Amino acid sequence: MRALLLTVGSQGDVQPFVALGARLQAAGHQAVLAAPAAYRGLAAAHDVPFVPLELDLGQLGAALAGRHGLRHLVAFCRALGRQAAAVLPGATAAAAPGADLVVHHPVLPLGQHLAEHLGVPAAVALPLPAWVPTGQFGSAAWPVPVPRWLARPSYRAARLLAGAWCRADIDRWRRDVLALPPRPGRHDPLRSAVGAPVTVLHAVSAHVVPPPADWPPTALVTGYWTLPAAPGWSPPARLAAFLEAGEPVIYLGFGSMPGPDPRLLAAALSHAGARAVVASPSPELRRLLPAGRFLVIRNAPHDWLFPRVQAVVHHGGAGTTGAAVAAGRPQVIWPFGIDQHFWARRMTSLGVAPPARPVRALTGRTLAGALEQALGDADMSARARALGGLVRAEDGCGAAVACLERITAAPRPAVPA
Repeated sequence: MRALLLTVGSQGDVQPFVALGARLQAAGHQAVLAAPAAYRGLAAAHDVPFVPLELDLGQLGAALAGRHGLRHLVAFCRALGRQAAAVLPGATAAAAPGADLVVHHPVLPLGQHLAEHLGVPAAVALPLPAWVPTGQFGSAAWPVPVPRWLARPSYRAARLLAGAWCRADIDRWRRDVLALPPRPGRHDPLRSAVGAPVTVLHAVSAHVVPPPADWPPTALVTGYWTLPAAPGWSPPARLAAFLEAGEPVIYLGFGSMPGPDPRLLAAALSHAGARAVVASPSPELRRLLPAGRFLVIRNAPHDWLFPRVQAVVHHGGAGTTGAAVAAGRPQVIWPFGIDQHFWARRMTSLGVAPPARPVRALTGRTLAGALEQALGDADMSARARALGGLVRAEDGCGAAVACLERITAAPRPAVPA
C-alpha cells in the first residue's frame, strides 16, 4: 500500500500523522506526508517522506491573537481558508506519484478531491470527535457547550465553517488542475465520489471518548496515535538535572497559543511551592522568569517529559491532552478556543483535572488554586494513573493501519460517468 497522508494545522494536528506514517512503513507499506513546511524536521526525525505545504503558521497564529471562544473558531477557519490557494500546489505535488489511499485531516477539506482524482479511497483522520454527528454531545470544534437538541446540527455547522473561505479556490483547483467535474456533495469529506460513507478514524482513546452508540460503523475510535521520541534523542543535561532536584516539578505549556504573563506564573508557582518546566520559543521568558523555579525549554518529547512531572498545565489542545492522559498525570487546563474547551470539560468529567476556567480568568491566584488541587488531591492523581494505564495498553496506530489495510483490500465501487 502507498498511502498519501495530508494534514495542516498545529503540531497536535501533524504529529499523529507522523506516527501513522512511521507505523505504516514499519508494517511494510509506503507513506508520504504532506504537511506545513515547518514540520519537515519532525517527519525527517522519524524517516517519514515529506512534501511541504506552504502554510504560514505565523500568520495563522496572528489571526488568533486576542480572540477567544466563537471568535477564536471563526478567526481560525477564516485564516486557514484564506491560505488554501497557497497550499494547493503542494497537495497536488504530493499526489503526483500516485497512491492507493488518501488519509486526510478535514479541517482544510482537500483529501477527498485528491482521492477522486486518483481513483482511490479516502479516509478521514482527526484527533477529536468534530465531524461525525451524534446526538450525545456537540461537535468538539465548538468552543461553547451545545444543548442536546443542537448536538447533531453542530457537526454540520462545523463542516460548513471549515470550508467556508476556500470553496471557490478548491472548485477552481478541481476544474483546472485535477480536471474533475463539479458534482453534488463534492465538498463533504464524509462522502466518497459515489456518495458512500467514508471511514473516519478518531485518533483518541475509547477510555477518553467512548464511541457514541448512534455513530455509523464507518466511524472508529482507534486509540491515540503516539509518537515516541526520535531515535537517538536524549534530554539536555540541564533539563535532566532540573527534574531531579528540589521541589515538585510541573509542566507548563500553551502550544501555539500565547502564554500568560510571566509575573502571574512566578506568583502562582511560588504560592503552590512548585517549580516548572516551561515549553516556549520565547527568549524573553528566559530573562523574565526566575531561573531557580523555572526552566524554559523550546520543546521536549511529551512521552518522555510528562511521566517525570507531577502535573501538566496546558491550553487543552488534543495532542497535549492525550499525552498527559497517557502519562497518567493530573491536568490543569486553561482553554482559548475551538476543541480546547471540549477537552477541558472531558478531563474534568473523568476526574483528572479541576474544572477549567476561560483563559481570560487566568490570574496568579486562580492558577495557584488549581495547581494546589491538582498536586494535592490524591484521588485525582489515582484516577489519572489508572486512566493512563488503560490508554497505554492500547495500540492506536496499529488499529489504524489494520483498518487502512482493510480499506485498500476491499473492492472499489465504480464512479458514475
